[in-house]
Amino acid sequence: MLSKFFPSSIAAAVFLAQAAQAWACAVCLGDASDSAIDGYNASVLFLMSTPYLVVGSIVAGLIFTYRRARKRHEEMDAEMIGQLEWNQEESGR
Repeated sequence: MLSKFFPSSIAAAVFLAQAAQAWACAVCLGDASDSAIDGYNASVLFLMSTPYLVVGSIVAGLIFTYRRARKRHEEMDAEMIGQLEWNQEESGR
């Protein structure tokens, strides 16, 4: 039992002694000018903005389609009213 415990305790002690290097990540530790941190932050921003861009483009498409349909409907109404107007012409009798 002691022969298995001793090497693992040595490994744990070495691991904990270098905890800053062992647990380092792009967010927690590192220089502010490190390109890995900048890349990680940019990727997080892209991932966070993607759902908003997708939903925004769908909403914009629906608004565009609604406005175009409303404009066509108004043009058709004006055209039909123009056809129904009475044009008094002089009869040739």
